[in-house]
Amino acid sequence: MAELKDLKLGTSMCFMGAISPEKFKELSDNGIDCIEYSYGYNYYMNDAEYPVHAVKYANMARKYGVEPWSIHLPFSRRLDITNENAELRSITLATNKMLIRAAGRAGVKVAVLHPSSEPIEDERRPERMKWSREGIKILQAECEKAGMMLAVEDLPRTCLCRTSDEMIELVRDTGAGVVFDTNHCLVEDNVHYVNALTKAGIKIISLHISDYFRIDGVLDERHVLPGEGINDWKKLMAAIMKNGYDGPLMYEVPRHPKYNAEPYTTEQLADNMKKLRAGKI
Repeated sequence: MAELKDLKLGTSMCFMGAISPEKFKELSDNGIDCIEYSYGYNYYMNDAEYPVHAVKYANMARKYGVEPWSIHLPFSRRLDITNENAELRSITLATNKMLIRAAGRAGVKVAVLHPSSEPIEDERRPERMKWSREGIKILQAECEKAGMMLAVEDLPRTCLCRTSDEMIELVRDTGAGVVFDTNHCLVEDNVHYVNALTKAGIKIISLHISDYFRIDGVLDERHVLPGEGINDWKKLMAAIMKNGYDGPLMYEVPRHPKYNAEPYTTEQLADNMKKLRAGKI
């Protein structure tokens, strides 16, 4: 079983912006080992033409010792595997399949999937759960053909998988695993959520690491660095490691979170990662 001190350090490219050699060199110079591509539909399909150039981008990263670990499939209210419109659900699945095939050719290991968008009214929840599970099965089969793993993300507010019960119901017996976002649990304690996955035999494949806090008594996602919010990181990381986690410490922190006066530097990001890995946060 892996130990926390041995995990690789990773960041979502939401921190770095567009793909470029300079960005990968900056990550490498700061001791960051791997990345998650994380972009919207337009950047993937038009600006970067990722399905055409996925191998080129992977080789660019590896030249600097940076491993492309995961790809966050694009998401929006329209690009949603549970969209009420059947045509848009089909378009979403086709887009995701194309990106998974390209990422697989480039040696990316994990595809990150949002199980829904929001808002979801309570009376529509069962139907949206059904569509989500159907989509997960389809994309899991695509990942298997591409030599990848599918990781379904826990989400906040009215999205699907806001509780561990919903996550277990969605992914059990599909072959998919979970990407656990540490600032998305708004109605269930983070440690309880992780322990429930472990008890159910659901594997955490990857992480989205950031912290969150309350404003005027309201808890919501904030995507700030660990230690700047309310998570008990020692308890949370112990629960994650007990799940058998062996992926990277993948951060999902933007360079300039909404509630921060100043942007983070890459040096700050890397220093925080190293402290978390050493158990000092």
